[in-house]
Amino acid sequence: MEEEELKALKYCLQFSKKAYEQETERQRHAMGKADYLLKYLTLLMTAFNITISVVSKMSSVHIVGVVFWGLYMPMLLSGILGIISTLMIQKPRKIMRFPSGKEELLKVQRNPSEYDTECKRIYQEILRVDKICDRLKENNDKAMKWIMTGYICMVVMIVAFGTFITYVMCLS
Repeated sequence: MEEEELKALKYCLQFSKKAYEQETERQRHAMGKADYLLKYLTLLMTAFNITISVVSKMSSVHIVGVVFWGLYMPMLLSGILGIISTLMIQKPRKIMRFPSGKEELLKVQRNPSEYDTECKRIYQEILRVDKICDRLKENNDKAMKWIMTGYICMVVMIVAFGTFITYVMCLS
């Protein structure tokens, strides 16, 4: 019976390890997206503000007008919100880590009955890997929400900028 249980636990351990690998890959992917998103948002904000300063010097554009500020403010606010959202992705989060060998040895010494067979040791490893994986998944889910917020802000910026440029061109 124990041999079948051992096979089943090893089988489950493979899934735990695979899930952990997927979440660490997902974390790397999210950080890469956040890095590019921050660069794009910063570049767009810079380009928009240079354009605004050039447009504001044009005599045909009234910078005190409601339309001017009605187009500029969504562009500016969505850019700021987008940059903040990408920074939120990179903020330090609570993580769980694998215990050191010394920490694990102390656990084994305190509760030898939980580790006295290979099945029990694998069971403990599954629990540990899954707990760490769950925390990593939670952090990744939060990061993905911030990434979506950043992309939405970038779209709003681009649409507002296109509308703004169209408005300026109609005045010229």
